[in-house]
Amino acid sequence: MKRALIVLCLAGAQALAAQQAPVRFAQGLVNAMVRAHEALTAVELAVDSAGTCKTIAATDPKDVGERCDDDEIGPMRTGEPDVAAPTRDDPVYDVTQALHDATGRLIGAVGMDIQPSAGQDRAAVLRVAHALLRELEAQIPSKQRLFEP
Repeated sequence: MKRALIVLCLAGAQALAAQQAPVRFAQGLVNAMVRAHEALTAVELAVDSAGTCKTIAATDPKDVGERCDDDEIGPMRTGEPDVAAPTRDDPVYDVTQALHDATGRLIGAVGMDIQPSAGQDRAAVLRVAHALLRELEAQIPSKQRLFEP
């Protein structure tokens, strides 16, 4: 009985510590975007730093720390979005775009899973994705700020 109580106390303390840990600015932006926009089902924010591009914030915590792949690197190089159309297994548009700070400096890429509304085609979803990107970029004063609490 004492051992079970100690384990429960330890688990409770870890949960409390996790709740009190400061949230990175980048994760706060991701959380706020998903809460504010019903069409967004997932967001991943990746930053290129010292030649290494990694996801630093995401709706799924398991994605944080993953290295960028072609769908992030492509938009950062070309400026053109990478778009994966909905499928039977994944009924959302996966749109990845180059990400800039508020001054227009390229800092990484952002991937957004966008649930299309009835009648929305690819062009309409891309307009939504572009507007969401502009909203996000306006809130990023610098790449460094993304890593701060």
